[in-house]
Amino acid sequence: MTNARYSMTAMILHWLIALALTFQIALGWQFETLERGTNLFGLYQLHKSIGIAILVLSLTRLFLRYARPRPAAFADNIWSERAAKSVHLAFYAVMIGGPLTGWMLVSTAKIDVPTLLFGTIPLPHLPIGRSFHEPAEILHELLAWGAIALLILHVAGALRHQFFKQENILGRMIPWAVERKGPLFLTLISISAALGIAFWTGSSITTAKTGPVNTPALNSPINDNPEASQNLPKEVAEKVAVLPVAEEEIPASDAKQKLANWQVSRGGKLGFSVDWNGTPIAGSFGRWTSDIRFSPDDLAHSAIIVNVDLGSASTSDAQRDEMLLGDSFFNVAVHPKAVFTSSSISNVGGDKYRARGTLKLHGKAQPLTLDFRLKIDGTNAKVSGTSRLKRTAFGVGSGEWAATDEIADNVSVSFDFAAKTRD
Repeated sequence: MTNARYSMTAMILHWLIALALTFQIALGWQFETLERGTNLFGLYQLHKSIGIAILVLSLTRLFLRYARPRPAAFADNIWSERAAKSVHLAFYAVMIGGPLTGWMLVSTAKIDVPTLLFGTIPLPHLPIGRSFHEPAEILHELLAWGAIALLILHVAGALRHQFFKQENILGRMIPWAVERKGPLFLTLISISAALGIAFWTGSSITTAKTGPVNTPALNSPINDNPEASQNLPKEVAEKVAVLPVAEEEIPASDAKQKLANWQVSRGGKLGFSVDWNGTPIAGSFGRWTSDIRFSPDDLAHSAIIVNVDLGSASTSDAQRDEMLLGDSFFNVAVHPKAVFTSSSISNVGGDKYRARGTLKLHGKAQPLTLDFRLKIDGTNAKVSGTSRLKRTAFGVGSGEWAATDEIADNVSVSFDFAAKTRD
């Protein structure tokens, strides 16, 4: 070791890793509270891309640490020297282990999610089994918390040496730092601002790209936002930008005055289920709208239209949801919604009804039948029902997923909600 400053390469790598790690922590912090959607798919891809970048930078920094001379450590005694070394070793464990465990998570997900680093470089999966998924998930989360703790310790230690022990430790790692305290103090402020901006960017980019984190009412308009295309390939983004976003509604001329206009209440559910290797995978849509004109006494003129925001699909598994929203399945960048339009409604006994119509999904239109129970009490109603469709009839599941040996062709749809007549 020498008492010289760190090399310029080491300095650049140090601050690139610091900014990337701060950004990554802030971005990852937001994922558990965000709604599923087209933008979230892009944010996960960005998170993976930044993670692999940190891995490459950290391995390069580790190589240089032992390949080139570095300044001697500032230490009061042998114990403080060992503590400093322990923090640095722990940092490398986090900066290398974090991306590796994330890579393991992607590689062992139930459904294969392809990764393109920064939308360009394909990242192959690690050749490991599904049994590694849960341990990797636990370790990945622990390493994230470890990164936060280590950042606090590292910054606190640097400030202690610089301002309480009068040791110019920052001057060895900042390219433009000088001995005088005034310029060095301004440098410290600029570094703090840069790290703060990185953290703020990682936190705010999720809100800017996905909107508010609270779930909208089920009968609120679907947010088909063209800005979602910013995280998508250029050719796909151009298609998203020109997609019509208007909801399909029953034409006013077809709505008879005596038909009640029903408003779906909050708290309803629109779910789906499909078998994957014999195991049922259940999911739901968080955003959908409806236009219901219905009267048991005038079924001939009753009509139902339901608009579903496919980007709000969730199966409670982040990696699986990425695949579901991507090109291989829903391809929400090109086909952001599904629409069911009834053509006839009939009573099949008591409070049981059957609505026949057409479902538009993934650019295809196919007949669909909904069987439901309806109980009307004055201006209030309770509705529950089911349907079944074949995903391959709509082209949902392309390439290797077009086969039905792993993911079944039959998809069950269920719905349960309350409604009341509008004024």
